[in-house]
Amino acid sequence: MGNKADSIKRRHPLESLGVKMVRRGDIRIERLKDRITPKVAFPHKHDFYQIVVVHRSTGWHEIDFTTYPVKGSQVFLIKPGQMHGWKLAKNSKGFVIEYTEESFGKNLLGNLRLSQHSRLVPDHFKIPTGNDIFSEKFLAMMESEFLNQGDNYELSLQSYLSLVLLEALRVTKAADRQLGENNDVVTQFTDLVEEHFQDEHLVEFYAAQLKVTAKSLSAKVQKELDVSAKEYILNRCLLEAKRMLSYSDLSIAEIGYALGFDDPNYFSRFLKKNMKVSAGKFRKTGKPSQT
Repeated sequence: MGNKADSIKRRHPLESLGVKMVRRGDIRIERLKDRITPKVAFPHKHDFYQIVVVHRSTGWHEIDFTTYPVKGSQVFLIKPGQMHGWKLAKNSKGFVIEYTEESFGKNLLGNLRLSQHSRLVPDHFKIPTGNDIFSEKFLAMMESEFLNQGDNYELSLQSYLSLVLLEALRVTKAADRQLGENNDVVTQFTDLVEEHFQDEHLVEFYAAQLKVTAKSLSAKVQKELDVSAKEYILNRCLLEAKRMLSYSDLSIAEIGYALGFDDPNYFSRFLKKNMKVSAGKFRKTGKPSQT
């Protein structure tokens, strides 16, 4: 039981995956066909961003309980902490791009902070016909820069990745969201929730950290994310509970304690209310089929 529990909690670092080893903060791009079978068994989660550009393949890709059929040209963007796994054809064509927020440490793009705005991009979207940025030709040039590592290659890779991310924002209309003060506060809020959701469930805690009122924070979160700050915190707890129910052998009470719920009965009611089924039934039937 301990090994499974450790697996569900662990976010595998950039250094543990890939064909060519890189350091945290580097940008890596490799051919999808070389990454079909990962070094870390599926399902797993990362502490970095992973863009999977599919030009040709068949199979499926599951991200946090949503299973996407893989057919035709499409893009997946897996964020840190998301649980995912896939089953893809061995002759799949495409690219895998991986990076962390530190990958933009040289501040090439000023205050835009594209690595953080990666979270605005949906987990999955189709590549528009005739798109140049997600084309094999463009990404092959980025791959060449990664493999050859000529002068200032880090800045070159930042430039390529910036174009990929900007295009993802544009294609999915995520760029239409406000990237001003409200979004800056909301980004900090989501960062804090990711760090503290297992211990802190009150909006007041996060508001104090951000030096704003709870009412102001809730209004900003509602405007940007279309849920209240309280809902966002509890939804994050619910997602982690689903992961642990599906992929660990921990008891329901143990999962509740791990997520900061001291009353097992309250936690069970919380799960049933939000999942529409009991935790026990979800554990038996909630995990998507991988056959």
